[in-house]
Amino acid sequence: MRGCVFLIICVLGGCTLDRQYTPEQIFRRAVAGMAGKERVTFTGQTGIRANGGLPPTKQFKYTGEVTNHDELIMQWEAAENFRKQGDHVALTKDKTKSGVAHERFLRQKGKWIALASGDTSMAQNGMLNRFNPIQELEELNTLNKNVRMEQGAARGTWVVRIEPEPASAKRWLKEHLMEEMNALNPQTGILNAQYTATNQKLQQKLSQVWKQSCEDMNNQLEHSTVRTVYHLTIDRQTGLPLKLSSECRISRQVTNEEQHQEALITRVAFEDYK
Repeated sequence: MRGCVFLIICVLGGCTLDRQYTPEQIFRRAVAGMAGKERVTFTGQTGIRANGGLPPTKQFKYTGEVTNHDELIMQWEAAENFRKQGDHVALTKDKTKSGVAHERFLRQKGKWIALASGDTSMAQNGMLNRFNPIQELEELNTLNKNVRMEQGAARGTWVVRIEPEPASAKRWLKEHLMEEMNALNPQTGILNAQYTATNQKLQQKLSQVWKQSCEDMNNQLEHSTVRTVYHLTIDRQTGLPLKLSSECRISRQVTNEEQHQEALITRVAFEDYK
C-alpha cells in the first residue's frame, strides 16, 4: 500500500511540475535553450501541396549545423537526390557533393545573415534562407500567436501547438517573400549588365518581368487568407526542441465558385545538442 501511495505522490508531483509554466513559457524557454547551445544539427524536409493533392510536389531536403552558438551551415537538394549518409561530415569539412547547394550564416543582433553563396542558383539568390528552422522559431517567438499544449504527446515530451494570428502570419509570409524577390533583383541586374551594350530591350524586359512578378505576388497575397500552424515537440527533461512540423496554408478565390489552396509542409528534427 505504501508503494501505491508513493506512486500517486510522484504522479501528482510530476503534474504540478508541468503546470508551473504556461504553454507559451515552455515554448519560449525551448527557443532560448536552443539559442544557448554551442552546437546543434537538424535535418528537414519540405514540400508544396496544391488543392489537397498528395503527395506534396517540389520537395527538397536540407541539413544544418550550428557551431559556436551563432555560426550555421545549411545544405539542401531535391528530395529524390538527397543522400542520407555523410551529410554532416560534408558540412563539417566544408565540402559539398555534386548538385547540393550550401550557404553559411552568422547570427548578428538576432538576425541570421548569409555570409557566402553556395554552388547553385537557389543558394546564390538567398531563396531558401527562410527554411532555417532556428531563425523560424526565433521569429515565431516575437509574433502575436495562440499557444497551447497538445494531448497525446509521447512519453517524456511535450507537444506545443503554435498558431500565429492570421494577420501576423500573412505579414510574416509577405516579408519573407519580398526578401526573396529582392534577392532576385540584383541577379537580374548582373545579367542586364552583360547585355546592356548589345540588347537594351532585354534589359528592359527583365526589369518589367521582375516588377510585374512583384505586383502579381502582392495582389495575390492581398486577396488571400494565410493560416500557419506549428507543432513543436520538446524534451521534458532538457526543455529543448526535438521536432518541428508546420503547415502554411494559403487560400484565395480564383473564380466565383473555385478556391485555390496551397500548403507548404515542413518537418524538421533536431539533435546533437552540445
